[in-house]
Amino acid sequence: MSPTIGEALKGILYTKGLKFKLTPGSRAVASMFGKPDYAPSLTAQMHVHSMTVAKADPERFIYTDGRYCTGIQMSVQKWYGFEQPALFPPGNYVYEVEALGGKVQKSRNHMPSLDQSDPLIKNPEDIEKVKVPIERDSGSIPYVIDSYKAIEEFTGSKGGYVTAPFSFICGVHSYIKVIRNIKKNPEFVKRLLTWSIDEVLVPFMELLKKETGSKTYTAPDAWAAVPNTNKMILEEFIFPFNEYFVEQAKKKKLRVIAAGAGDYCVKNPDRFDPEFMKWCWYHMGKSYLGRPALFMGMGQTELWPIDLMKEFIEENTTKKWTPPVIANCSASFIRDASPQDIIDYVKKIIDTLGREGKMSFMLIQVPADTPPLNVHTFNKAIKDFGKYPIPEDLDNIECKPPEYKPFKEWYKTAVSEGKLPDYE
Repeated sequence: MSPTIGEALKGILYTKGLKFKLTPGSRAVASMFGKPDYAPSLTAQMHVHSMTVAKADPERFIYTDGRYCTGIQMSVQKWYGFEQPALFPPGNYVYEVEALGGKVQKSRNHMPSLDQSDPLIKNPEDIEKVKVPIERDSGSIPYVIDSYKAIEEFTGSKGGYVTAPFSFICGVHSYIKVIRNIKKNPEFVKRLLTWSIDEVLVPFMELLKKETGSKTYTAPDAWAAVPNTNKMILEEFIFPFNEYFVEQAKKKKLRVIAAGAGDYCVKNPDRFDPEFMKWCWYHMGKSYLGRPALFMGMGQTELWPIDLMKEFIEENTTKKWTPPVIANCSASFIRDASPQDIIDYVKKIIDTLGREGKMSFMLIQVPADTPPLNVHTFNKAIKDFGKYPIPEDLDNIECKPPEYKPFKEWYKTAVSEGKLPDYE
């Protein structure tokens, strides 16, 4: 849920000294520009985890009922205490390719995926065989449209998602073939990227606008993460085409945020490249905010060197801008760490990077089998340690894993009190 213009203005004014009660939207904006009342826990990507927590019908959640899927995600994230729930269907990199005729591997309890061994476009001549644009009733598009309509129903704001160009061609041509052809036939890859924007993605956004009224879309780009890609690929085959994508969308009076390219996801600390990490952080933050930010994505962020992150912030600080920190921990950490480890991590991040404000939190990936206690603990630690002004010694603050009502019990109460809509 994006902040309204009014919320954005209030968030900025709050950091200038005008104090009033912040809404989740205004608090999110304040956390990008200065000190809100506390560092917010914004959102989480937890499709199948939400389904697991709610004990939802998998077929209905993943494949047939977009409203049901959106409502469950919102309700579970509210149960955890996230302030700006991320609401999108679980096959986000699949739907466009499926609608064009690509083969999809479906599982009852997991997100659908594309068959990378048998891509829709195997050779350059196959482009002409693909029927474009995407039609309203093809593949899972009706489910997607229902999901995005439900965003407005449940939150009052419009929104939606499309796949970024590079990740799209990794679906329609396969990642292995894309990387191979970057070396052997780079002009074909560029042609494929241009085709994807002009013939598939922008027309698809026009279709979604017609059906849902939304003019703004986020285009995630997980295939463009590092080490899937490198600096050369990012500079020649990803960033320029993301810019072209934004420009072509603008011509149709649409706004797209092509975000996530260059996400530093190297897992082994022994293989961290400090200068390349900072380069990736710069471009990752810029893809989201249009200016430098330390956006912790899908990588092993709990292992990133604190001193290097401080160095990045200092190097990109000007008289008018200090990069904000959007903190996160990896999927494996939020699932496997003990509650105490999670508390210690949140405390460390706030203590070392969040004292001057410009800090928020999110969880980019929450695996299906993550213990709910871990997520509740993550958000409680943020509230306990993240109130401004930050105390000098956070060791004096006692933070324990919280007690909480089971989801179903909490949800029934919230619906009966009119705090949440009934997703059934």
